[in-house]
Amino acid sequence: MLLMRHALLFISLIFSLAALPGHAQTGGFTLEDWPKTQASLKPIYVKAIMEQAGIHKVSFNKTPDFYVGELDKFFAFAQEKNYRPYLKTSVAQNLATIAVVNCDWNNGVPHWEFAQKYLGDIQLELLKPLYGDAITKLQNNCDQPIAAPQ
Repeated sequence: MLLMRHALLFISLIFSLAALPGHAQTGGFTLEDWPKTQASLKPIYVKAIMEQAGIHKVSFNKTPDFYVGELDKFFAFAQEKNYRPYLKTSVAQNLATIAVVNCDWNNGVPHWEFAQKYLGDIQLELLKPLYGDAITKLQNNCDQPIAAPQ
């Protein structure tokens, strides 16, 4: 029941992000638009998404700068693999995916349990080439540190 409530809050979060500045107000601010976004605006968008999530009782430990970098990497990954669904999905939803995978979507539901409901096995498998270590940590309910990049 609690998981369903949190999932519904998450869905309402995604639909309520129309309050973002600029072209994001149209609701069509997708990952495909991300690289065309002025660099100085990216942290503002990310911060607004994170603040909106906070209204829905979701908190983050990582910084907006972390998410700006991850969204840049996620765009390159999705484009290279031709994962059109990610490219056509809102920046807010992709940020949520990144946060869930990186054990940073804190909504009171155990991380792995929420990831399974929100992302599912197929999406987690698709994300392994980019987030393999993070997904391993996630599967251990975020108790295991992520290996340092080599």
